[in-house]
Amino acid sequence: MISVQQQLHRQWLLTLLVILLPLLLLADFGVREMTSHYILDRLDHDAESLISAMNEDDQGVWHIDYDRLGSLYKRVYSGHYFAIHADGIDLHSRSLWDHPAPDIHLGEGEARHWQQPGVDRGDHQEAWLSYAQGIRINDHTFTVWVAEDISPLKSLLQQYRIIALALLSGAMLVLLLLQRRQLRSAFSRLQPLQQQLRELRFGERNSLNSGVGDLPQEVQPLAEEIDRLLILLQERVSRSRNALGNLAHEMKRPLQQLQLMAEQLSPQQQQQQRDILQRLQTLIQRELKRARIVGLSSPGRQTRLDEELPPLIQILRQLYPQAQIYSDYPPGEVMPQDRDDMLELLGNLLDNACKYAAGDIHLSIAHKDNGWQLAVSDNGPGIDECQQKRLLQRGERLDEQGADGSGLGLAIAQDIVKSYGGEMQLNNREPRGLRVTVFLPQL
Repeated sequence: MISVQQQLHRQWLLTLLVILLPLLLLADFGVREMTSHYILDRLDHDAESLISAMNEDDQGVWHIDYDRLGSLYKRVYSGHYFAIHADGIDLHSRSLWDHPAPDIHLGEGEARHWQQPGVDRGDHQEAWLSYAQGIRINDHTFTVWVAEDISPLKSLLQQYRIIALALLSGAMLVLLLLQRRQLRSAFSRLQPLQQQLRELRFGERNSLNSGVGDLPQEVQPLAEEIDRLLILLQERVSRSRNALGNLAHEMKRPLQQLQLMAEQLSPQQQQQQRDILQRLQTLIQRELKRARIVGLSSPGRQTRLDEELPPLIQILRQLYPQAQIYSDYPPGEVMPQDRDDMLELLGNLLDNACKYAAGDIHLSIAHKDNGWQLAVSDNGPGIDECQQKRLLQRGERLDEQGADGSGLGLAIAQDIVKSYGGEMQLNNREPRGLRVTVFLPQL
């Protein structure tokens, strides 16, 4: 998952590239066009100078007066060249030496310009920017061609491009570092919220105190909504547990009255009603024990074994004085699973072991590499292997297997384990007893 900081960096870089690349291309194109037009204007001026330096002698032979042109066209491979073509007339600059001039013929008033490879100097290849135009003098149509080597200019432009890209890259790097610094400074204001969420996760606080106003304005509505949801969740869980406990408590007296009324029925009807009442009484006692074991609700709180297990074991010892409960778990360990779920899971497993076992009950909790392993062992009668498979089948209510008490009240524990993607196994011990093993994957 990409962080907000990385996403902002990518969007910012993409925006800069979308804006700056077209500007750089436009600037590069503009510089090249301006340079080309400047050189073409100079070549056009040189062409006019050539035309004015042309003269015809008495024999009708055309010549070029080099004294009017300067020394550039006299020096071999000077980078400045010209040639004049007409029917039977071929004049070219001394700078061309033996290199052929392009064979081009234009009509009067025509003009062209183009780029072409020039003289191979060995250490570099010349690049010619050529200009040609057609003129008519004394009934003769001439094509005047002039060219200039622009390879030094291209090399200079290439150096400027590299320098511009280096400066742009450096500027973008500096801006990126500044943006990262600004983002870190902005995100540092979220550290109080992160700390409050951590405290909320470990049950050290009940809300984010969003009304204090210490949080950034952008996340203030989020914190307020989280506080409202936490309050609503706590109220609903508390009402649900209180209502369940109150319902179970209030049903005890009507059930006692029904038991008294059952004595007026026939012996067969009395036995049927006693079985039904006994089943209802068992359900009520179970719900009352669950409410007593879990205690006050605190949704979202992790399970601190040192704080939660001793009170749970103490309550079970009061409910079942005949049972001896021993526990083995890492000191100071914190399970990431919800505190209420774990208390309900362990409470049901220990409650069933105390109810059906005789003597010692052992609880062990170990942190594995890929999760948590919980085990509750007793020395009770155990469960037949065929019945174990049936009890763990999907859809079976493990605490409603009849009045003989063979269900062990494992339905709630099985539901909690499945909600965390875990597994629960039942295994008989030798010579007697049952071991319930629960594996909860790492969150």
